[in-house]
Amino acid sequence: MTAQSAEVVDKLVHPDEVSRAHHALRRAIMHGDLRAGDPLSQVELARKLGVSRGPLREALRILQREGFIQQESQHRARVAAFSDEDLDELYAMRISLESLAIGIAVPRMSEAHLRKLDQLLLDMDEKATAGDVEQWECPHEEFHRALVHPSGPRIERELALLSDHATRYRLAFVSWNPLEWQAGTSEQHRTIAEAVKSGDASAASSALAAHLGRTALVVLSIASPTYEPVRIRRALAAACG
Repeated sequence: MTAQSAEVVDKLVHPDEVSRAHHALRRAIMHGDLRAGDPLSQVELARKLGVSRGPLREALRILQREGFIQQESQHRARVAAFSDEDLDELYAMRISLESLAIGIAVPRMSEAHLRKLDQLLLDMDEKATAGDVEQWECPHEEFHRALVHPSGPRIERELALLSDHATRYRLAFVSWNPLEWQAGTSEQHRTIAEAVKSGDASAASSALAAHLGRTALVVLSIASPTYEPVRIRRALAAACG
C-alpha cells in the first residue's frame, strides 16, 4: 500500500471504531494493563481490539496528542514514561484548574445536581463496603467530574484529561489496597460536598484543592520521596490562600 492510499484508507475509518480503540487503550494505560515504557505493536493491538489498522492508527494519534503515548517513529510507539517533573506539573495544573472550576460551578448548581453528588457519595460507600475496588473508581471519577460540571465545556474537557493522567499515577504508585485509600479520602469528599451544598464557593474551592494536594503529595512521596514538589506547593498556596 502506498503512502497516498494509506492516507485515503485512514480518512475512511469508521469513527465508532476509532472511539472504541481510543477508549480501550486509554483505560488500559490508566489502569496499568499497558505499563509505562511498554512498546506498542499495532498488529497485536489491532488483533486484541478487533479493529483494523486505520482506526487503530487514528486512536494512537489521539493518545499521542493527549500525552499517553510517545511516538518513536512512524511505526513505533511506547506508553508514556513516568517522571517526577511530570507528576509535579500535572497535579499543580489540576489543583489550579479544578479549584477554579468548582468556584465557578457552585453558584450554577441545581437541586438535581446536588442530589447527584449525594448519590455518588453513597455509591462510593456501597462499592467500598462490598469490596468492589474497580467499581469504586467509577463513581469516584464521576464525583470529581460532577463537582465541576457547570464550569464550562472547555474547562471540563481539560480537567477530564488531567484527571485521567492523575489516576494513572495514583494507581501505579499507591500500592496499598484502594479501599484503604477510599477510607482515607471519604471524609475529604464529604467536606467538599457539604461546602458545595451550602453554596460556599470559596470553601468548596479550598477543600477541593486541599484534597487534591494531599493526594498529590502522598503519590509523590511514594514515587520519589526526595523530590521537592515546588509546583504543587505553589498551586496549593494560591488555591488555599
